[in-house]
Amino acid sequence: MDFLRQQLFNIIAFVFLGLFVAVWGTVMLRVGFWVPDGRTAAPALNGALVTAAGVLGTALSSLTASALGFTIAEVRRDERDQEARPGAGPGAPGKAVAFNPSEVTARLSGRIVAAVVVYLAMGLLVLLLWLAKGTASTDLIGAFALSLLGWLIGAAGVVFQTEKPTS
Repeated sequence: MDFLRQQLFNIIAFVFLGLFVAVWGTVMLRVGFWVPDGRTAAPALNGALVTAAGVLGTALSSLTASALGFTIAEVRRDERDQEARPGAGPGAPGKAVAFNPSEVTARLSGRIVAAVVVYLAMGLLVLLLWLAKGTASTDLIGAFALSLLGWLIGAAGVVFQTEKPTS
């Protein structure tokens, strides 16, 4: 019982990520193996699967984005506070500070890193399926693929903005 108490958050994260992979894997298999029959434009997916996929995709996207955003803000605040201390070097209080992205990744928990990797991997598979199947796909696949692209654009903006020049 002690082990379960110590690992409770890891168990919850594992179950959540496992559900995400299972639900989206099911969606991708159904869409990927569907062959257009001339009667329907896209494979039929039941409402429960569509709802679960949408909720899990949205939840994981927002959870990872907010965790990354909060960690970036925390690192910026700490570096700004450090530079504002007397004798700490150049930097004015309130001035935007470029920071080292490796500090952000060092502060991320293993659960957040796993969530980002799972979201990116499944999202890229969904994006590739959407691009390959085109109109023989579902709106659910297209919506998640576009959501992933939006997430990647936001992440790329942060990655390129935070690049710290070496001096």
